Amino acid sequence: MSLGFQRASVTAVAALALLVAGSAFGTRATSAASKDAPAMHGKMTATGKATAGSSGPVSYSAAQAAAGSKAYGASCASCHGEKLEGGVGPALSGATLNTLAKNTHLTVGDMFTFMSQQMPLNAPASLPKDQYAAIMAYVLKFNGYPAGSKALTYAAATGSKVVMKSN
Repeated sequence: MSLGFQRASVTAVAALALLVAGSAFGTRATSAASKDAPAMHGKMTATGKATAGSSGPVSYSAAQAAAGSKAYGASCASCHGEKLEGGVGPALSGATLNTLAKNTHLTVGDMFTFMSQQMPLNAPASLPKDQYAAIMAYVLKFNGYPAGSKALTYAAATGSKVVMKSN
C-alpha cells in the first residue's frame, strides 16, 4: 500500500470520527431537550412525509438529483463508492448509514453541513453551494427519499432536522 493511500485512509477515518463526534454532541443537547419534546427529530414515513416534530419533508427535484449524480461521480465516488457503499470514505447508504443515524440521530442537516464544509477531502468547501445541494439531493434520492417539485436549497439542507435513513 502506498504512503499516499495510507494518508488518505487515515484522513478519511479522521473525517468520519469528526462526523460521528459532531453528531454525538448534537445528540446530547437534543436528548436533554427531547425530554420535553420527544418527537423533536421526527421520522420519515414510507411516502416521504415527515412525522410530527420534524422540520418537514426534505424537498429536492428529480432534475437536481440527476445533476447531483454527475457531481457525486466527479467529486465523491472515488472515496464513497459508485453506489454510496463506502470505500476509503464511509458509506452514505445502507446498513452502515442506518446504524450511524440511529445511534447519533444524524439529520440531513448534520450530514449536509459536514459534507459542505469538509468535503471533498482534498479540497474542503471548494464546490459551489448549488453543487453541494445537488449532491445531497442525489444522496437523498439514492436512500429512498422521494423527489418533490422544489429543488433543495443550501439553507434548507443545512437546517433540516429530518433524521437520515436508507431503505
